[in-house]
Formats: sequence, C-alpha cells, structure tokens
Amino acid sequence: MINQLFWDFDGTLFNTYPMMVAAFSHALREMDIDEVEIDARDIYVTMRQHDVGTAIRKAAAFYGIDEATLRTLNKRYQVEAVTTAQPFSGVKDVLALAINQGGANYLLTHRDDQAKQLLTKFDLLDFFSDFVTSNQKFPRKPNPASINWLIDHNHVERKKAIMIGDRKLDVQAGNNANVASCLFDPDGIIVETGHPDIKVTEISDLIPWLTKRD
Repeated sequence: MINQLFWDFDGTLFNTYPMMVAAFSHALREMDIDEVEIDARDIYVTMRQHDVGTAIRKAAAFYGIDEATLRTLNKRYQVEAVTTAQPFSGVKDVLALAINQGGANYLLTHRDDQAKQLLTKFDLLDFFSDFVTSNQKFPRKPNPASINWLIDHNHVERKKAIMIGDRKLDVQAGNNANVASCLFDPDGIIVETGHPDIKVTEISDLIPWLTKRD
C-alpha cells in the first residue's frame, strides 16, 4: 500500500498560479512593459511546463530587460499575491486518507515558509509530518536530494511512497528517488509528463488509486 505522500505546494496543494501570473505581470509593468504586450497565458504555460525561473529568463530575453531586476520584483509581488491562494478541492480528503491508512504526508516545495503559513491558515499543517522548503537549500527538483533526505529522516519505505506534483520536474524527482509519482494536471497543459505512475485532473482522483493498492 502506498501511504507515504510527498507533496509539491504550488499548483498541487494550493492553486497559486493565478496569483503568481498576476505578480509576474505586475513586475513586468513595473519595468515599463505595456500591459498589451504581456501574454498572461504564455507566462502560465511556461511556469507549468517548466518553472518560474524559465519564465523569468524568457521574459527578460524577449523584452530586453534586466533578469535580476525582474526576479527581485517578481518575488516581492508574489509573496503578497499568494496570501490569497486556496487549497485545491480534495486536498484535505487525500491528506486525511494517508494518515487513516497508517501513513504520513510530507511537504516538498521550492517555496519558503510562506507555504507553512498558508497550510496553517486552512488548518492543514497538522496533516504533515515533515517539511522541506527553500530555506533548507537543497538542490531544486528534479534532483532527488530533498526527497531522499525526507525518506531517510523519517525512515520511509520507498515502495510505500509517492511524489505528487503538477509539473514534469516533480514526476522526475520522484522517479529519480525511486518512488512512485503522480502528475496533477487539471487543465491538461503538460505535454512532456516525465512518465508518472498515475496522472489525475482532480486531487480526489488519487483516492481510489491509493485505496486499491496492496
């Protein structure tokens, strides 16, 4: 039975992308990019199919603006914008399922302790046994170092573990750590999936899959 759940935060536990795109657009406007030139859909797709860093590099090259400044402004506006994010439907049920099946939940995010603050806001923090955030300076996914640390620190059996995320790099991180992987792709935007063990469009779709395994 798979009951040790390793969770990505942005776009998996919490629907933060609308806020992230808005913050990114705000940063571009701050750098004198006209709003009509900003393609919010393209920013979103780049963030989902790759990561925020790729979106920053792409925009800096396209608009001919300073990458470091864009990165700084984006981070500043994103911290404020993300405070309004909410968890995806079904998240609490799957978190509870893991615990009810004798397992545990672990947070594995590139975000800092703001992720914990949002979990606390929605009474979800106590569902988690351990955390890796950007404060711990692990290599970024798909490097498996952070998953491996959580596994070793919590004596997790790899055959009982799954990495759940919304991007190819999350799936690859799970694959690289020799655990199962789940791609949460609510709008079918991920073309290169990284070959997850399961792909879902709703978090609650994990429930029958997790409960049927022995």
